Amino acid sequence: MNTTVSEGEALAKALSAYDSDAVEMMVAPPFTHLDRVGAVLKDSKIAMGAQNISADGFGAHTGEIAGEMLADLGMRYVIVGHSEARGRGEDDALIREKAKRALECGLVAVICFGESAEIYATDERVAFLKRQVAEALKGADANAEVVLAYEPIWAIGTGKTADGDDADAVIGEIRASLPEGMRDSVRILYGGSVKAANVASFVSKENIDGVLVGGASLKADEFMKIADEASHV
Repeated sequence: MNTTVSEGEALAKALSAYDSDAVEMMVAPPFTHLDRVGAVLKDSKIAMGAQNISADGFGAHTGEIAGEMLADLGMRYVIVGHSEARGRGEDDALIREKAKRALECGLVAVICFGESAEIYATDERVAFLKRQVAEALKGADANAEVVLAYEPIWAIGTGKTADGDDADAVIGEIRASLPEGMRDSVRILYGGSVKAANVASFVSKENIDGVLVGGASLKADEFMKIADEASHV
């Protein structure tokens, strides 16, 4: 929850100069910013996404955002199951329903998964992550438009990052556990204190298809540097 609308618009204007085909870029501003930021980026190469979605459609759900509303605003992506949303009580069942609604509305669901420091330190780590992903994808078609994002909770906003080789190994395990029709087509990102100085250590790996950038995306110059570094891998 960062930036006022005017600050978000200014950030979008700075990012709109991005003109490379080497990296696919998406931004997910707060709901209040979507219309104005979308207008700024309309003719750019940057796709738009939202930070969350309701599991319900239109109706008596005050305070929620329906997928139909996001699609009508021109959103292409929506983040589902971010670690901060999970921290507020969103469980696997709710995240699955949100992903389902996103797909029903023609949106690409960016489904986040990750483990706490406590689980990271145990032998159950990979099994825990596989369960999260399997629950989120339960009932989804093999050709469903989803992106997975591994964001270890212990690396979110802490300045800590997973080792590139470790993240690659974990994501490889997740990829191998996917239904056969999804295994080769689904993109899997790494997210967790990503910055220009370390992005290459992730996107250079065999199983990592990109990154989910957090705090560094609030500074246009740093975000552009991340994209530039990734484009040279």
